[in-house]
Amino acid sequence: MDAELGFTEVRRVVIASLERAADTLKRLPMPRNGRPSREQSSWPSAPNGPEDACDHASSHAPRIPPGPRAISELDRVLPWLGPLDGPERRIVWARAAGLSWPRIAREFGVTVGQVRYRWNGAIDRVVAAAVQDMIVTGPGAGTRRGSCQTDRIAR
Repeated sequence: MDAELGFTEVRRVVIASLERAADTLKRLPMPRNGRPSREQSSWPSAPNGPEDACDHASSHAPRIPPGPRAISELDRVLPWLGPLDGPERRIVWARAAGLSWPRIAREFGVTVGQVRYRWNGAIDRVVAAAVQDMIVTGPGAGTRRGSCQTDRIAR
């Protein structure tokens, strides 16, 4: 039972996909300094101070790494941001990551209304890219595509 979706529904689906992609990217394992280390050891890390030596529960909940399906969706969603210029891409991604309108406005030094206006225009272009992606690759493209490594080798 395939139903035709209107622009508003497609827009809602695209925004939800962007939010899931941002969440997936947040949950990917990343070293503390944000760069992979050259050498890793199987030894546990030594405590840096007395607060680390105590066996207190961490204030941060442990990250649950995303599954393969979530990573495939992330790989499918990220190219949708290609038609956007740098600031628009940053606004769309910041909003997908859950930042508030006032915080994004402060980051860009503009009003909340201007940020929302730019975000709406950028989301419309992302929706167009997502629709083009669905037309070219089909609805099950994420499951039929090979991995990024396979694509790279085939080129």
